[in-house]
Amino acid sequence: MKFKNIILAIAILFTAVGCTENFDELEKDPVALSANPAGQLTFTQLCMSGDGYYQWRANLIYSGGFVQHYSGAWNQTEYGNKFKKSDDYATAIWRNGYANELKNVVDILDKTSGNPAMVNMNAVAKIMKVMVAQRLTDLYGDIPYSQAGKGFSEGIVTPKYDTQEEVYTAFFSELDEAYNQLNAGGGSVKGDLFYNGDISKWKKLANTLRLRLGMRLSEVKPQEAEKQVKAALQNGVFESNLDNCIMKHLDATFSDNPAAIDFRGNGLAYAFVGNEHGDHFSSLVIDYLRDNGDPRLTMLATPKTTSALPGKGGQPVQPGEKLYEGVRPGSFQWEVPGGATASSGIQSYFKQKTTPYLHVSYSETQLLLAEAAHRGWVTGTSAAEYYKKGVEAGIKQLLIYGATLPFQTDIDAYLNAKPLVAGTEKEQIGTQLWITYIFNSIEAYSNQRRTGFPHLLPITNPDSETGGVVPTRLYYPNDEMQKNETNYLDALSRMGGTNDWLNKVWWDAN
Repeated sequence: MKFKNIILAIAILFTAVGCTENFDELEKDPVALSANPAGQLTFTQLCMSGDGYYQWRANLIYSGGFVQHYSGAWNQTEYGNKFKKSDDYATAIWRNGYANELKNVVDILDKTSGNPAMVNMNAVAKIMKVMVAQRLTDLYGDIPYSQAGKGFSEGIVTPKYDTQEEVYTAFFSELDEAYNQLNAGGGSVKGDLFYNGDISKWKKLANTLRLRLGMRLSEVKPQEAEKQVKAALQNGVFESNLDNCIMKHLDATFSDNPAAIDFRGNGLAYAFVGNEHGDHFSSLVIDYLRDNGDPRLTMLATPKTTSALPGKGGQPVQPGEKLYEGVRPGSFQWEVPGGATASSGIQSYFKQKTTPYLHVSYSETQLLLAEAAHRGWVTGTSAAEYYKKGVEAGIKQLLIYGATLPFQTDIDAYLNAKPLVAGTEKEQIGTQLWITYIFNSIEAYSNQRRTGFPHLLPITNPDSETGGVVPTRLYYPNDEMQKNETNYLDALSRMGGTNDWLNKVWWDAN
């Protein structure tokens, strides 16, 4: 999308929302329709979860399939579970992430640099730049970063690919700068749909992202990982679910046409609706929740409505049958014994245009700290206590979607029955993170590659293009060879020599 079209899209967004609470302040802003930092911040935040194009392809089909959150729908099973290549799916987030998101945050940085009245807006843009680019580098590896988004401002149309190690070094520097910049006298942050300009929340987000990224280096640079985790904790990370970074979406038209997306609605919900009656939680998810007595089972999934017993297809669930069954990864929903209705569905409140999107959570924070404590990197609170808080927060965060919370006594009973057990800490923590990230499969896919947990079910489909081997990255758009040949080839020389999705990213030492 050209820059002028992005500005047009921003104008359309502001003129279409009417008097919705989250947009009232911007509606009254006399310059809200121009290419100003407030409008660009709003647009970027909307894109990150309202982009139905890449939420469907990069999040649901590929990441959700690779990490076995979902199975059953044709596209999700055929490509995401069986590991078949689709250039459209593999490059969706690259194309829209750079064109719509990174370009705008880089532009905000350029406009606010050196302006004492916009110190806080500049800091927020640095945090947003990290949030946008983190998904790109974790999915692809080496990426254009230091020179990215500067085609309009500096005429750089063939940006170099920074190594992933260089990108992560820049992340830590920028998050630290942003944290130290943010202050009560640094000007207001208009257009902020995450925290409505609350500087204290943004400071916590900067540190919590630093914690996430620090743990991402646990296997490749453990000393640097420990340093970053300690700094994040000392500066102050999320303290409760009230700190969660959430995008509250609006009742807007669903679309995944890159030229006509209305980003105000939840893009992942759009993908669920697009795959209606196809997407199901995988058997790996349902079996884990059901067999462990996890109260999230009924909050996430619906019971099956017909029997899976031989000769009982289409009939009511029979006495003694399990009410909750997932679809085995690599299987289509019509291949389930008894048919699609003999497996659990996804609760309807996750499929609404207004469904919120959870970017960063307190549950994630506590579970990552549990792993850090287990490694001996942080002290004062035990790994078991961090773990317990993380699991509890993971249950309670589902309240934002409209789920009914269990009684606290039931939550406590579950937590007491399933504590962190010596000898299995990394597996338990990694698996709980996988559940906490269930609607952010991109993040789950990264963490699973880092830790190896949970153990995924083997894919034995004979038509798998990788022989059942889970891809370890997404491959670059092939037209990079024409658009940015020298830098593209330089990146490939560092990443195995070919544009292959079985090559590993730098931090993946598992």
